[in-house]
Amino acid sequence: AEFYNRAGLLRWQNTMGDWVDAEGITNGVVPFSRRQIVSAEVNSAVEIEATELVQAWISRALPNDGFLLRLGSASGSLAFAARDHADPALRPVLHVRTEQSTTGLPAAADTYLIAEENTSPGDSPELRVSPEHYLLIRFDLSNYAQNEKVIAASLHLHVLEMSSVDTLIVDVFSCKVPAPGASSQQMPGLAAELGSEPELRNNPDVLLFSDFENSDWKSDWSYGMGAGTLKTISSDSKRRFKPLQGRALRVKIPRGEHTGMNAGFNFAEETGDEPEEIYFRYYLRISDAWQTSHNGKLPGISGTYNSGGWGGRPSNGENGWSARGLFRMIPPDGNPLQSRIPIGNYVYHADMPGTYGDSRVWQQGWLGFLEKNRWYCVEQYLRLNTPGENDGVLRGWIDGRLAYEETGWRWRDTDALKIEKIWMNVYHGGSARAPQDIYLYIDNVVIARTYIGPAAGLAVSVREPARAGDGDAWRLRSTPNPFRAQTLIHFTLQRTQNVKLVVYDVLGRQIRLLAEQRLPVGAHRRRWDGRNNSGVRVTAGMYFYVLHFAGQHRVMSGKVVLLP
Repeated sequence: AEFYNRAGLLRWQNTMGDWVDAEGITNGVVPFSRRQIVSAEVNSAVEIEATELVQAWISRALPNDGFLLRLGSASGSLAFAARDHADPALRPVLHVRTEQSTTGLPAAADTYLIAEENTSPGDSPELRVSPEHYLLIRFDLSNYAQNEKVIAASLHLHVLEMSSVDTLIVDVFSCKVPAPGASSQQMPGLAAELGSEPELRNNPDVLLFSDFENSDWKSDWSYGMGAGTLKTISSDSKRRFKPLQGRALRVKIPRGEHTGMNAGFNFAEETGDEPEEIYFRYYLRISDAWQTSHNGKLPGISGTYNSGGWGGRPSNGENGWSARGLFRMIPPDGNPLQSRIPIGNYVYHADMPGTYGDSRVWQQGWLGFLEKNRWYCVEQYLRLNTPGENDGVLRGWIDGRLAYEETGWRWRDTDALKIEKIWMNVYHGGSARAPQDIYLYIDNVVIARTYIGPAAGLAVSVREPARAGDGDAWRLRSTPNPFRAQTLIHFTLQRTQNVKLVVYDVLGRQIRLLAEQRLPVGAHRRRWDGRNNSGVRVTAGMYFYVLHFAGQHRVMSGKVVLLP
């Protein structure tokens, strides 16, 4: 139970999950409520008190990451019916009574964590609680206004099995999904300072600038750019390609093959010296045709010296190392990060526990989860460790925002190992081969002694970083804004689904329900005329429009100003 999202390598802070107790302590021991369950209640529903916790979620005092149920007894086990149970009458229900309504809510998601395992049975018909199993269950409370008063709330679970003991105690906590970390501000660098990308070529801190525009662009590189899987293009309409600026390098991994690109820039050969720290930036666009059957490699930084630190040749501090880029498989449908490609680093280092490299997904702000058919500015920085010391540094930026930082790396125990090359590698696998032809595009590659950052003036769509749920919709905006008579709220869905579009005031009270229906893939818009659900025009000021996705607790939102 190491990951709360295995496909994205998103880890709990603590093994077996994280929670908040009734005193506000992370992984504390004081439950919000506890329920004694006796053997006579097997094959019947039990009611678990949840008023305090549901009120905290609705008021936003705590994030609604759901219930975490642990056994309060020293031993024993329970099995409850899950939301995927064949009998709908046995499935979990959260009963909520407020001053405005009484509602029975179905579970939006449920699973249980298993000690010593990294998978959770998310579609199991049962939910287990024992010293080795923690139950997680979440309900969608987005229909409730933030100031709504909860009179009573209770969780109803149907007991399927119980161990031979007569009595067991179940403790209730608030699950705490680790926050992604605040997205940092965009950090300008050398590229923004110079203003023009081609000017980078003549800067003394730049060792390479390659934009694939000149006929002799292959001469920028030490080896590998003549492969038949590489082609410079300015159009590729079949795959909805749009150029960053002029021409780009298209990389193809053919069906049934591993390698799309295996090229490089060798520092000793090209500059006469091997550095101990370096910045490496390139623009990346992943095509619609990108559908892998395994994880793989992207361009990165290395010092293998054809001896160790790649391909199942573990690093030992003396033989070599590597920190190539990484892509992972697209999370499956139903995952909050579905349709996005996780990227990061694949690292061979002297402290590696196994034969193959360690994966690091760039998780800060969820910046390292990329959409298809969008240009991203990807930058890496590596500083080698002092030989024998754990003080190496590896960082990554997406569109100039820090997406990953880790210190304490040990790549070498000898100063004979340095940064040998920039390894321009695009590789499917592992051992698995590409299930179909897959493509990505690379442009404006820079290698430098100083931070490079995003280019100035390029037509790159720099949006806010991904949130869980953003894979369902995008381009949420309102026009005009500010407005007097009416505004149109626009959004585009990436899959057919049930959504709800609501306008709230600054206190979190629902003002107007604009949509609550199943909508198809594509662009949609809804009109708001500044009136509430009763048809009365509201006062001028700031309002929030929020797009809710059925079955998810994450939302997308925007601000709009109503003029007098």
